[in-house]
Amino acid sequence: MYCDKSDEQTWLAYKENLGEKILQFFRIFSNKVGQLTLASFCKCTACTNVEQLKLKIVVHSGRAVLYQIGNFIELSGPDVIVVHRLLKNSVLSDEYILLTESAYADLAFPDELVERSRERYDDVGTIETYVYFPPEPEYSTPDPDAQAALPTIFVETLRSEIRAEYTEVATAPEKGFHFHTGRPLARLLGYHDKWLLGLPERSIESFAGTGNPFSLGRLRPGERIVDVGCGAGLDSLIAARMVGPTGRVIGVDMTPAMREKARTSAADLGLDNLEIREGYAEELPIPDEWADVIISNGVVNLCPDKQAVFREMYRVLKPDGRLQIGDILVQKPVPEAAKLDIDLWAG
Repeated sequence: MYCDKSDEQTWLAYKENLGEKILQFFRIFSNKVGQLTLASFCKCTACTNVEQLKLKIVVHSGRAVLYQIGNFIELSGPDVIVVHRLLKNSVLSDEYILLTESAYADLAFPDELVERSRERYDDVGTIETYVYFPPEPEYSTPDPDAQAALPTIFVETLRSEIRAEYTEVATAPEKGFHFHTGRPLARLLGYHDKWLLGLPERSIESFAGTGNPFSLGRLRPGERIVDVGCGAGLDSLIAARMVGPTGRVIGVDMTPAMREKARTSAADLGLDNLEIREGYAEELPIPDEWADVIISNGVVNLCPDKQAVFREMYRVLKPDGRLQIGDILVQKPVPEAAKLDIDLWAG
């Protein structure tokens, strides 16, 4: 960065906050990387390696000569050379803020944040430096028997945002979303073509799952199935065909536009063994020990109280029942602040 120090008063006012701004920039970058790591379930190389992104900042205070080349202003001089040399320092870390002694004095970094060091270069000599290392993220170990309740107003806001998002998936599936949908997604997840044969396109086009519950085991004729978060009904329709007329399927969803699509498709196919009900995964409108199998596809990750979801599944399942769930997993604890970020849940 460059700041004109010729105006002493302006410089004094500017530098008072500059150190904190550099630290803030560093923290914002690290937090954003953390958010992207937690929010993404894309399997491309860039997304799976996003947590490897690191930031190194070198800060020096000195003099420079400015000259213009075309539309660009360039810096030159001995102090600019110092900065370039410091880019090849000996700090054994992938992320840090490295300050020269003059920068440290000008920006008044708190002593407790930095470690003193020294860099030796053949052409510019020995340079006294101060290094700031970001603290390791602190994650509390979750209590397996307890989950902190999210504020009621947050839960309702979250559900409203998710409902709005999936209303669009139902009513405008051609729009394009940050997740895959429709037939291409079904093929990607290993759905057999024969499962989709003859099914109404309205339910296929609004399919937005994240896995393949049927890959965990074929449903048997006569079984009772609950589809938690059935959406436009693709999995419920497939399940209803698998269990046949002696079986029964109940799909549960909180989004009216999705339920309407699922009901219309079931009626078009004459599937009397399929019923679509309004409800939340945390409060399933199903009797105790009713289901032989519970299926769910890309829904549990959107539920604010996952323990409540699994308690409900346990209640509804028969003692020898089965769970067949396709969903998203994160492999590290989610920071409490991230749990209250609506964009990470719904976006």
